[in-house]
Amino acid sequence: MNNVKPVAPSGLELIFIYVCPYCGQKNALISPTSPSSVKCENCRQPFPVLPVNARSIEYIKLMLGNGYSAVDLDYF
Repeated sequence: MNNVKPVAPSGLELIFIYVCPYCGQKNALISPTSPSSVKCENCRQPFPVLPVNARSIEYIKLMLGNGYSAVDLDYF
């Protein structure tokens, strides 16, 4: 049996949920920082999305140590 120790996060991405204006399906996007158009995963209709603030994303990543600070220390 191989004893592999748990691995800590090596990065962090924020997922934002955009609801399709045609069918109401929730669509997950990883931090869209520029205006774009996406296709709904359900009905395949394209729709434009508002971008998120890149500085806000970088701030959250910095505060969480790019994911490492979010580790549950009670686990150890």
